Formats: sequence, structure tokens, C-alpha cells
Amino acid sequence: MDALLPALSVRDLHLSFGAQPVLRGVSLDLWPGEILGVVGESGSGKSTLLNVLYGMLAPSMGAVQITSAEGKICALQSLSRHQLRQAQRSAWGYVYQNPRDALRMEISAGGNVVERLMAMGCHHYGTLRTEALRWLEKVEIDPARMDELPGQFSGGMLQRLQIARVLISRPSLLYLDEPTSGLDVSVQAALLDLLRKLVVDAQMAVVLVTHDLAVARLLAGRIAVMRYGEIVEEGLADQVLDDPQHPYTQLLVSSVLPV
Repeated sequence: MDALLPALSVRDLHLSFGAQPVLRGVSLDLWPGEILGVVGESGSGKSTLLNVLYGMLAPSMGAVQITSAEGKICALQSLSRHQLRQAQRSAWGYVYQNPRDALRMEISAGGNVVERLMAMGCHHYGTLRTEALRWLEKVEIDPARMDELPGQFSGGMLQRLQIARVLISRPSLLYLDEPTSGLDVSVQAALLDLLRKLVVDAQMAVVLVTHDLAVARLLAGRIAVMRYGEIVEEGLADQVLDDPQHPYTQLLVSSVLPV
């Protein structure tokens, strides 16, 4: 990808649900290999923003421009339904807060992992099985469990399985929606370390939505703080969390992070 071009460029996004505005003038840029943390209280609009960027919701105003790994620039709103679906199944990835929302619980762990490869045209059984084994190892799941159903896995293993399923296609854009929510602290730490390594290796551009400022500090290089559908502060993660400028960010940081 052209190093001079952002992987994702967002300008003046607006969206309302009825008379209630949920996004108000959101603009941001995201670069290859960068992780942007979007933080804020519940109802701040961060998950709605993620769904707009992934193409699951259409904004009422504004523009989302994406630069592919090959350097091709396109406007999200210009994609046909077929093109959008193809991008979501290969070039972009979305990791859900609840992995059961993304996994097919009736097929094996290995089958879940390689489904995106199959959608991209790979149907050679040996290749698919080899890739499934390789990615299970990457996310620290015992390859011997490849033929088990996801329902036999713990919550942390399900999240790692979902990550393998998404990252196997090496998406250039990755959207993470509260990926460590509901996991205990030790499992969270291992998962964050794994994500950081995989993102650096593939030079993905990542938007991380989280209410957990500690998670944002550990994973994100830059942070955008949302309140009432607006970005009220943006900057380097340590700068925003150690020296917040906006009164809302100051309140948010003082309420959840130890001094």
C-alpha cells in the first residue's frame, strides 16, 4: 500500500436513529500497521461508528474512503452489495465482542477457521487442512482439537478461534468490537499480546472499540475519545491517557485509571 495514503479516511460522518443523533461530524485517518483505540462510555457512539466503517450501517452524511493493500482507493458508499460482501469476507475483518456471533457452532473448529479461504476460492482439502492447523497453532489452540465443535471450547478459546477465522485471509483492515470483554484478566493479557503480534506481522490497520482504557493503552498507538457521537479528543495513547485535555477525557481517565 502507498505509505503516503491512509488505509482508512473518514470525513464528517453523521448518523441519526430517528430524531436521535448517534454520530455527529466524525472524522479520522488510520494508517497501515496502526491500531486506533476508540473509547468512551456506553452510548457514546463507538460501536455505531465501527458498524458504519464496516458497511453494516449507512451514514446519513459524510464519506468513508478506503485504500486497499494494492493501493486502490474506493469510497465505501460506492460499493455494490456484492462488492461490499466480498470485501467483508476477505479484505476486511470484524472481531465481535461475543465470538458466537461470528462462529458457526455446528461445524468444526477447523471448518470455521478456513471458511473465509473457501469463500475466496480455495477448495483443496489438503491446503485447507494445513492452513487450519497452522492458524490454530498461531492462536495457541491445540491443533489436535481441530475437529471438535466450538461449543466444547472455553470463552477465551472461542475468541482466539474467531481471531484465527478472521485473520487467515490477512485483511488489510481489522475492526475489533470489545474483543476482551467478559474474559478474565490473564486470558485478556494473552489475547492482547497475540493480537498485537499478528497485527504487526501483517501490517493491518486496526480500529479497536473498547470501554476499557487499560486495554486501549496496551494495544492502541493512538486513541480517539467519543462522547455523544463526537470525537472530543484524539492523540497518542500515552498522551491522551496521561495528560488528557478535554474535561470529559479527564473525568473518564480519573474515574477508571489509578493515579
